[in-house]
Order: sequence, then structure tokens, then C-alpha cells
Amino acid sequence: MPSATERVVLLAGATPDLHAGICWAHAIAAGHLRDREAAQDAARAYEEDLAAVKKSSFAYVADAMQNSRDETHAWVQFVEGHSTGAIALLERVAERQDATGKGEVEIPAREMLADMLLELQRPEEALSEYQKALRTDPKRFNELYGAGWAAEKAGKTALAREYFRELVRDCPEADRRELAHASQMARY
Repeated sequence: MPSATERVVLLAGATPDLHAGICWAHAIAAGHLRDREAAQDAARAYEEDLAAVKKSSFAYVADAMQNSRDETHAWVQFVEGHSTGAIALLERVAERQDATGKGEVEIPAREMLADMLLELQRPEEALSEYQKALRTDPKRFNELYGAGWAAEKAGKTALAREYFRELVRDCPEADRRELAHASQMARY
């Protein structure tokens, strides 16, 4: 049977740290799609890559991989039905990012946490996390749309309209299905 890394390979010849990034993305996508097997495969492959990084001449990179490792495992826990553990992992990453900042290409952990809370039908909590995320990473498409959607689901229609208006104003030419809903809400 092929290893988890062999099942998740997308970039032949990638170094283990780069391949781990691919596995991280797979885990997040699998979490959103509720694909337990794919999320678990991605997490196993991530661990294999992390072990390879630790044995390499670039072992110092392993410490910087902690946030993405925790995010990977958070999405696995989410699809396994362990939402409390998943949320706790993402909260820790968000707190670390609050204290030390995040890397240039990292998704804000608060945004990821808000997405997860929204998927768990907890719009009030999701809205709070989106609002925190927007303070540190303003004008992110997903955060504005998520904040609008969470506010709408929480019954805060006026606030939802504010977020949707900002999103539509920031993306006047974009052609995305989310903008159709945002445009409709922003008009009222």
C-alpha cells in the first residue's frame, strides 16, 4: 500500500517542507468538503514530511511548521466530529499569530476558525472571529464575505449589508457566485 505521502503527491521533486504545504492545503480543502479519508491522508503525509524535514539539513524549518501542522490536524479533528478539539487547535494558532504575527502566505488562523465556526452553525462566534481577523487583515475577500454571511445568519441584517457593501465596492469587476449574493444584500 502506498504511503500517505505517495497518495497526496502533487509536485514531483518537491522538498519535504514544500510538500508539507501541499498536504496542509489538502487537509483544509478536505475539511471544508467533509472528506475524512482525504483529510487523514493529508495529515499523515504532513507528518511524514515534517519528520523528513527534521532529519534534513533544514531541520530548523520544523519549528516554523507548527502552525500549519496544528491547522492540518484541526481540520482532521473537524471532519472526525471532534469540533471542540479542532476549535482549540485553531484558537492556539490564532493566539500565536496575534503574539508573533503570521507569515506572508499564511491564511489568518482567525479566518480559518471563523470559517469552521460558521460551518458548525455558530454564526455569532464566527462573526466575532471574522471581525477580529478583519482588524489585522483588512479587506480579505473571504473575511468580508464570511462576516457578512455570519451577520446575516445571526439576524444582524444591517451589519451584514455593511460587510457585503464593502465587499462589492472592493471587487466591482469580479465574477464570483459569492458576489451575486453580496450584491443582492448590499442593495437593500
